[in-house]
Amino acid sequence: MDTVEDFPGTYRSQTLGALTVTQAAGARHSVQRDSPLRTGSNEPYLLVIWQRRGTATLVQHGSALRLVPGDMLVHEAGQPYRLDFEGPFEVTVARIPAAPMRSLCPLVDTLLGVVQNCRQPQVALLTAMADCHVATDYAALPRAAALHAAEALRQTLAACALGAVVAEQQRRPSMSQYHLGRIRQYALKRIGDSSLSINELVEALGISAAHIHRLFAGEAQSFSTWLWDTRLKLCHLALRAPECSGQPISQIAYQFGFSHPAHFSRAYRNHFGMTPSAWRAGAPAAADHAATRRR
Repeated sequence: MDTVEDFPGTYRSQTLGALTVTQAAGARHSVQRDSPLRTGSNEPYLLVIWQRRGTATLVQHGSALRLVPGDMLVHEAGQPYRLDFEGPFEVTVARIPAAPMRSLCPLVDTLLGVVQNCRQPQVALLTAMADCHVATDYAALPRAAALHAAEALRQTLAACALGAVVAEQQRRPSMSQYHLGRIRQYALKRIGDSSLSINELVEALGISAAHIHRLFAGEAQSFSTWLWDTRLKLCHLALRAPECSGQPISQIAYQFGFSHPAHFSRAYRNHFGMTPSAWRAGAPAAADHAATRRR
């Protein structure tokens, strides 16, 4: 373990490959970045913060997020931010390079700036894994085993992101959020049915088509756009998943609701900026293309 002499408290950190896990405790303290991180030797990264004791406030992109014990937050450390610990505190922090994490799970961006509670099942699992990483001496492990352990933590962060697809934390009336959750859960269970439509939702859930359209009017995407986007992202993950390595690309596309391979290939290329076969072969994520599409 490494220690930092000038930190006003206790600080322990371990680095394994591209992953760094740190546990820190101290009195009142602030961390600040005033300008965006430039490309080069300093690679942009994500910070996963678990608030163990005390309170903290993260200010980034014009928003102030409050953390209390039991909260977890993912934020982009390459962008300007300020993190204030207002009194005695204890935190666990995982530092993960952003580009490989987005390649593994494009949905990880759904977690950015959203305070998660450690009582949520996926978050509880990720929290327990972080505790184990803090308590484990990586140097005592065979390197291959340690690297697999680090990868498991990244995969579990991806599981948290997938959970957020169904349960987005937004400021909406509770009944609207309840119905949106029902719609998304039903759609995810039927994700492989290419004929899934709003008419089927009406019949299965007892919600009128007009009400479904009203519910999604307050969202970033319509139902059909959300369904299309989710199918593409799930295919994107499956193309590099070890358990799908023996499946043809067309079978993966069919599994998530695409009935025509050529149609899927065009849609995938338009969305991710590359062909499915190029991504499966190991091409890096076209992050700039995805960001341009979001704008």
